[in-house]
Amino acid sequence: MTEAVRSTDETPATPGVDPTPGPAWTAQPSPQRTWPWFVSIAVALALVVGLVWAAGGFEYRDDLETAVAPGATFETGPYVFTFSAATIQKSKNYKDEQIWTLIVTGTGRTTAEESLSPDYEDLFVAKDTPSGAYREAEGQEFGAEESRGSSGGAHFTPGLPAIPYRVTFEFPASDFDPGTSIVFVAWELEWRDVSLLQVDDFRWAPTSHYYRLELPMRRLADDLD
Repeated sequence: MTEAVRSTDETPATPGVDPTPGPAWTAQPSPQRTWPWFVSIAVALALVVGLVWAAGGFEYRDDLETAVAPGATFETGPYVFTFSAATIQKSKNYKDEQIWTLIVTGTGRTTAEESLSPDYEDLFVAKDTPSGAYREAEGQEFGAEESRGSSGGAHFTPGLPAIPYRVTFEFPASDFDPGTSIVFVAWELEWRDVSLLQVDDFRWAPTSHYYRLELPMRRLADDLD
C-alpha cells in the first residue's frame, strides 16, 4: 500500500483544486459523540470556503491538503480508494446541450460492517486548473466496466476486496478545452451529527481537509449523435 504524502510545495502561481481532506482516517468516532450547534455551522462554513478555493478564491492553503499519487491508496471515513486515470468525451445531455463527460477510474472498498455507497456529490470534486472550471460529481458506478448499467451493483460490500469504481462529472463544453490531466479531489470524512439542532442525525460528512490527485486524462472521440 502506498502511503499518501502530505504536500509541501510552495504556493503555486496557478493553484489547483483545494476542496478535499487531509490525513487518512484512523478510527471511527463513537455515535454517542455530541457537537454544539455552532460546530456544525463552523464545519459548513469550512466546506463553503473549500468550494470558494476550488473556484480560485482565497490564498493557497497546503495545510488542508494531502497530495496522493495516481494509483496510490488513501482512506477517507469508511472507504478505501485508489484512482489512476480519467477520460473525457464531448457528448450531449438530455437538453441536447454539448457537455464534457469526465470519468475518473479507480477502485474502492469499505471498512465498515455494512454495505455502503458513497455520497458522491459531497465527496468528490474535479477541476481543470488552467481554466479554473470545477464541478462536483454527477454519478458513480461499481464493478467491472463491461457490467456498466447492469449488474455492477450500487454499493461496496464489507469484507470483500476492492472492486472497480468510477466517478462521473459533467462540464459545459464551453467551460474549457481539455488538456492531458485533471485535478481530482476527495474530502476527508468524519462521523458526526450533521443536524443544525443536534438531534442525533449522525452521518459520514466532509471536513475541511482533502486528498488531491492530478490524474492523467485521455480524450475520447466525440459522441454527439
